[in-house]
Amino acid sequence: MLGRILTTACVAAALAMTPAERAEADAGEFIGGALLGGIIGYAAGQNQGQRTRTTTTRVVRPGIPSTQQGRETQTALNYFGYDAGVVDGQIGPGTRSAIERYQASMGYPVNGREFASYQFDFLMDGYFWATQQGGAQQTGLRGPQLLYAYRDRMQGGPVQSGAPAPQVQPPATTVIVNPGQTQAPATAAQTGQMPNLFANSQPRMSLANACNAVMLQTSSNGGYVTLATMSDPAQALSEQFCVARTYAMAQGEDLMGQITGLTQAQIAEQCAAFSTMLSGEIDRVSSVGAGPLTTEMQQFAAGTGIAPDDLAATSRVCLAVGYTQDDMRMAMGSALVLVALGEPAYGELLGHHLRQGFGTTNRPDLAAGWYDASITALEQGATPAFMPGQPERAALLRAATMQTGGGPAAVAPQPVATLPTFPIGD
Repeated sequence: MLGRILTTACVAAALAMTPAERAEADAGEFIGGALLGGIIGYAAGQNQGQRTRTTTTRVVRPGIPSTQQGRETQTALNYFGYDAGVVDGQIGPGTRSAIERYQASMGYPVNGREFASYQFDFLMDGYFWATQQGGAQQTGLRGPQLLYAYRDRMQGGPVQSGAPAPQVQPPATTVIVNPGQTQAPATAAQTGQMPNLFANSQPRMSLANACNAVMLQTSSNGGYVTLATMSDPAQALSEQFCVARTYAMAQGEDLMGQITGLTQAQIAEQCAAFSTMLSGEIDRVSSVGAGPLTTEMQQFAAGTGIAPDDLAATSRVCLAVGYTQDDMRMAMGSALVLVALGEPAYGELLGHHLRQGFGTTNRPDLAAGWYDASITALEQGATPAFMPGQPERAALLRAATMQTGGGPAAVAPQPVATLPTFPIGD
């Protein structure tokens, strides 16, 4: 059933059926330190331009398949104190018992062999919040209590904290007494000025928060929207956007494990530079149709001088970093490059961004072109970017986009801008 496995790294396949293989990029091995190659000229010393292959030996229990989904599940369960044992990707009795303890603590139906998609999504989103977005540090909590705090946060209630609340100083002003002499900063109460903590703030849409809300709605609905149950096509598209986001983050994390010579902070820094250099192309997403912009991006990719496999792998890593950091422009730029490199399925992401306005202007008319190009490619046999082995997903996307008015849009041709080129270091 699509409703059970329609999520980024759904482990239901590992529990009760043949696992769907994750779409791994044929990216080769990353060179130590040479993440962006000629684009930003990061040198890897003696390792630059060389490829290495590392072989590891691992004991695998016979009869139980080892999957990436299984490793992700075990990692998150262990982090929250449910003790799934050794992280080996094999969903055996110990992992199933940990899943049941997790299900019981969250009030879900308890059955370690039936790990519903929304249950896995909540576990993984909570894990990303705790480890990547500072949830653990903010609350000072550990184990299941930390997961409860995440649930409270998503439901709009107060978040319990095991750490003392930070002392926030009120805005201060400086009062001039005599030239060259100042008095101690005055509080808002002393000056009679009403503080406004958001005076210079701009509203910012967070895809992470939006996906958490979507997930809660999915849970209330009893599972993901399928072709047979679809009554709300907008909810179906939102669910699939969040599925793609989580899958992209998991895939990028896998690739990061192949990078040597860079810390995660350094990878994020280089991905920020990657995004900056794509800034002009990202801006054009909201004004140029899918066809013309894809042509532009193909020229851009060729102009970098970077091997396509390395550029694709870099884009996957930066796509994951963008979604993990809630940096929508970084994610969009990475998706653009992947489409240009002959992976049209990633155009689905640009359709989602334009439909909902994350990182760009809300343009449902332009979204339709990206959706149609991506879904058509899948229907014609292109490799899926998300949830490989699930052909129903393309049909669901097609039906949902048609019902929301997302058919192919007529977009006036735009002139192709002069594309930037970057010097390539020796």
